[in-house]
Amino acid sequence: MLGQLPSAPGVYVVLFDCMHERLVGSSDIAYIGKATNQNGLRGRVRQYFHPGPTQSTNLAMKERLWEHDCSLRVGFTTSKSKADAERLESELLIQFEIEHGELPPYNRQRALGALIRTVPAQEH
Repeated sequence: MLGQLPSAPGVYVVLFDCMHERLVGSSDIAYIGKATNQNGLRGRVRQYFHPGPTQSTNLAMKERLWEHDCSLRVGFTTSKSKADAERLESELLIQFEIEHGELPPYNRQRALGALIRTVPAQEH
């Protein structure tokens, strides 16, 4: 599977094969991430399944993902640029949070480049 991923930048979604209850509704999404390094999607996703001994974040993520009683799937889309991948990741995280009242279970924070939502000022 990993060898079939492109080396282009993009956004990937790790999905459970079973639904999990969220604050609002349920979802099969475990994590939303971006791949903006030189190896693109192939390199970034590979790090989760084959982390090096010094990649503590990837080792921890691998353990968390496999602690559930259902298998995992990975979906992805390529982007034309790193900036496009960052923007799409931010949009997906914001949309998930709007729909479920929280981020996906393994996203600890919104992407650094998250879009800022503004509320229109009320007229007095």
